[in-house]
Amino acid sequence: MTIDFDFEDLSEEELDEILIYAESKKNLEKRYVVACQIIANMTKELDFESFSNTDMIDLSICKLLIDGYIEVEEEIRKIH
Repeated sequence: MTIDFDFEDLSEEELDEILIYAESKKNLEKRYVVACQIIANMTKELDFESFSNTDMIDLSICKLLIDGYIEVEEEIRKIH
């Protein structure tokens, strides 16, 4: 499944929601899990040069979590 959204097309309210979500430390573990999954898939599916801005990657992860496109199972995880 490919989900493509352009931050320029988001409303001010949507952008504010993502920025607030990105500032929260409560969802950091979920974002870390998603980031690891994205990085693991990059070698097979994604163009590395398209991810030149790490802040945009995190904001994209926040948007995917907020919209429910990605769900992270709640279980005890060890982050190394």
